[in-house]
Amino acid sequence: MSNSPKRVVRTFDATNMVAGNMIGSSVFLLSGYAAAPVLDGTWLVVAWVVGGIMAILGALAIAELSTEFPEIGGDFLYLKKIYGVYPAFLYGWMSLMIFETGSIAILAVFGGKYLKEFLPGVPLSVPALASVLVIFFSGLHCLRITIGSRFQSILTVAKIGGVILLSIILFTKTSSLPPAVQASSNDGSPLIGLSRALIPIFFAYTGWNVAGYIAGEIHNPRKTLPFALIGGTLITTVIYVIVQLGFLKAVGIEAMRNEEMVPLRALEAVAAEEWSIYLTILIFVSVISSLSITIQTAGARVIQAMGDHEVFFRFTAKRHPRFNTPVNALMVQAAWCIVMLYAFKSISDLVDTTAVVMILFSALSISTMLKIGRGKGSENRYRTPLFPLVPVAYIGCALFVSWGVIQFHLSQDSILPAWGLGFLAVGTGVYYLWKRTKD
Repeated sequence: MSNSPKRVVRTFDATNMVAGNMIGSSVFLLSGYAAAPVLDGTWLVVAWVVGGIMAILGALAIAELSTEFPEIGGDFLYLKKIYGVYPAFLYGWMSLMIFETGSIAILAVFGGKYLKEFLPGVPLSVPALASVLVIFFSGLHCLRITIGSRFQSILTVAKIGGVILLSIILFTKTSSLPPAVQASSNDGSPLIGLSRALIPIFFAYTGWNVAGYIAGEIHNPRKTLPFALIGGTLITTVIYVIVQLGFLKAVGIEAMRNEEMVPLRALEAVAAEEWSIYLTILIFVSVISSLSITIQTAGARVIQAMGDHEVFFRFTAKRHPRFNTPVNALMVQAAWCIVMLYAFKSISDLVDTTAVVMILFSALSISTMLKIGRGKGSENRYRTPLFPLVPVAYIGCALFVSWGVIQFHLSQDSILPAWGLGFLAVGTGVYYLWKRTKD
């Protein structure tokens, strides 16, 4: 039987895949952290708009790259095709060790905490419940990809509807809080505050490139991929900005700063506490939806692509003989996620240490467009408008956000970003050991 993927994911499911991966718990849990460094409410909205523009620029670029290389692997594939095996291996290594598996582990922990709230009598710890979620969704996505993607579409429609309902409540009810005097928590320039705010916002928008990872399983990729990538990102940007405007109307910027439960505080402010249980369910649905799509796409597909291109153990490329899904890659991913759940007490700190490396790898992937140029490539390739402005603008935004991460940690006498370089160094050692073993 052929080991090649079947192109069965269509426009609706692919678009929901993008929006579903992006619209997660981050818009609820990270709003307070994004509000902390900005000068005022206007700058907060600007920050979310800039984050959306950055995601749209990235989606436009990935739309072209994914139609030029409509295969499994996403960023790993683009880097290997253009820059060679070494940077592609490092990207795959970081995805397996931290980027994607770390995101899965964090989402699973959030899901486990909410399950513990809903089912307090269950004699399982949060890591154990999180492990159950990882195993369940990994098993689900070992079935036919159409089953997994349709389930994802249902979750996405449900949570978008919930976010819209929350926004309607916040906009139509009057806040009981008195107007607060805005006092900036940032002693520097507005741009420094903006760059710092873009750190959590970048993570909230993460996922705009997800359809590119399964390009080899998408029907009519030249037509479907651009629509899914750009459409899903636009939907997410509009929803995120509307939600922030609702929060600002309900509680104001001062009450939002460093607040982890901004949505609940907002509902309390408009005397809508009766909706709190529904909001809690909405956040849980958002978490498991993002968990599901992250398990289905990025990490497993990178591991599979590494096996396909013989840059990792070959067995990770193997597909299920009946369902044609990357079952081995999904199992490797699940196993490492469970190890992370028990090995690290603060997975979020671990992921934060790799923020700069992750953002810069994203910029490196987009830069492959400049290497390809316009005189080469497939006839079926989508042509990004305003070339080369789009990739150059994205790279510039990535450098700006990276600068914000570095200056923030330096201001805190922290060397956390340097740990990302440490993981890269270990990956380099593994690469040369792997290469020597192959040779």
